Amino acid sequence: MRARVTTVAAGLVLAMAGLSAVGAQSWRQSSLAAFDEVWQTIHDTYYDPTFGDLDWKAVREEFRPRVEAAVSGQDVREIIREMLARLGQSHFMLIAPSTTSGLRGDAHVAIDVRLIGRDVVITRVDADSAASTAGLVPGQIIRRVGEEPASRWFEAAVGPNERVRATDTLARAAAALSGPVGSPATLVVAGADGERTVQVARERERGQVVQFGNLPPLVVRVESAEHATPGGRRAGVIVFSMWMPAAAAKIDAAIDEFRAADGLILDLRGNPGGIVEMMRGVAGHLIDEEVSLGRVQTRAATLELRVNPRRSTRDGRTVTPFAGPVAILVDELTGSASECFAGSLQSLGRVRVFGRTTMGQALPAATRKLVTGDILMHVLGDFVTPSGTRLEGQGVEPDEVVPLTVADLRAGRDRTLEAALAWIDRAPRLP
Repeated sequence: MRARVTTVAAGLVLAMAGLSAVGAQSWRQSSLAAFDEVWQTIHDTYYDPTFGDLDWKAVREEFRPRVEAAVSGQDVREIIREMLARLGQSHFMLIAPSTTSGLRGDAHVAIDVRLIGRDVVITRVDADSAASTAGLVPGQIIRRVGEEPASRWFEAAVGPNERVRATDTLARAAAALSGPVGSPATLVVAGADGERTVQVARERERGQVVQFGNLPPLVVRVESAEHATPGGRRAGVIVFSMWMPAAAAKIDAAIDEFRAADGLILDLRGNPGGIVEMMRGVAGHLIDEEVSLGRVQTRAATLELRVNPRRSTRDGRTVTPFAGPVAILVDELTGSASECFAGSLQSLGRVRVFGRTTMGQALPAATRKLVTGDILMHVLGDFVTPSGTRLEGQGVEPDEVVPLTVADLRAGRDRTLEAALAWIDRAPRLP
């Protein structure tokens, strides 16, 4: 979900009018069993046995009677989610079966959006898409989707702080923009030429659809292109949407393509993370030593992630890791493994980070299928960078902060990329 934010929210109501007494008893028993399993799983696996001074047993005593009194499976889900929120950590989620992360269908309006102040602004439009044909362009402010005013997304957003509420606002916008394939979406947008209404067909997200564990289907994309710096140097820009094995070979090929370039730029804006183990191999394209990338602390052990230097290609050629300047682009939707990667290489002094502070959601997690068919995502450990910096709740602070503005978007400018290209000009040229 590169820039199309999704949120994990239940979309299936298990208790419906007309259920028999036996049916009602069945869902109630399974919901109680699911609640108990969630509580016990966290009790047994959460990395901090003190739960951050939260009395986890008292939490069970508080919430279980509410589950017993619930009138539907959906109510139970909301109660469980409220219980998970008490932990105050990322990567605790409850995913309903057969839902796609709170979306209303498996298609979307082919745009990326971000918040600028109290506006939901289009930041990117897929080329050759229905959205592009309909006249949607970066810099337009979304006022309404169908009958939903954008103001409603801000009003309904929940979370313990402004950062989390902003992410939830974007998730609600993404839900409004989603729907069945081919379904029309009516958008009211405000641009440089005033306000207008646009109707656009929803499309499937482009890329390779992969299934990972118990999670809903994910879309993986890898894109690369050569850019010229202001001083005429060559820079390879690589964008990938998630840290998934399906992307590994294409990332390897892209880095190999730019091995002789003057600099590399890894664009992780909107990348929500994935498999943290992949950090070792990607970092091995940039570092020729088995140095630490950070530590994962579980309840039972400390796991150190070390660079895996890449001294040969997939087709057997001997190479050396890229030794030139490397920039990483991040923003408020850069999360999880992407944050760990950027923060780790930043602390090692191997990269320079450009953009805006990342999500601050950097805890290793696992999934478990419950008796109801719901999927529990739960935290297993804490992560710190090689310098001992904890990213959870803080995020990665860029070396060069580059604000996002409507004026730049309307002018077709990507100032974050421009800043990285200009820095490559200032960096020492490779022998």
